[in-house]
Amino acid sequence: MRWNARTIGIAAAVIIVLAASGFIVARSGPAFGQSFTIGYVDMAKAVEGHPKKASAEAALKDYAQAQIADAQQRMKTMTPEQQAETRSKVNQDLVKKRQELLGPLEKDIRAAIEKVARSQGIAIVLSRDVVLYGGVDLTDQVIKAISGK
Repeated sequence: MRWNARTIGIAAAVIIVLAASGFIVARSGPAFGQSFTIGYVDMAKAVEGHPKKASAEAALKDYAQAQIADAQQRMKTMTPEQQAETRSKVNQDLVKKRQELLGPLEKDIRAAIEKVARSQGIAIVLSRDVVLYGGVDLTDQVIKAISGK
């Protein structure tokens, strides 16, 4: 998986929150130090297992090919600066379209995570990328939930 600034920022925030909550639980004594179960989900695998992934990616591919072909045709008569601006605009449009098409899949997955976690009494669910040891892997159950199996 490619690490980008958003992923690193989210991972850092999760680590800080967990460290702070661990400190608070440790300082609050036995009455507040009740144990809880942590689960994790491999989000990449969950997205791969989503039944609508193939159609969303096909739609994105078709959109991208059309946008790129159109931009290449228009760029034939442009200055280098205009070409760079056009490339940037096309990239921004593709990112927006990707979010539009794949965002609902992530929403479905998050809803399935919540459902599975609640049914198993799991208090916290993290991304597999930030779990080094332990926890309960909920990935397959989440995939079953989004697939309706």
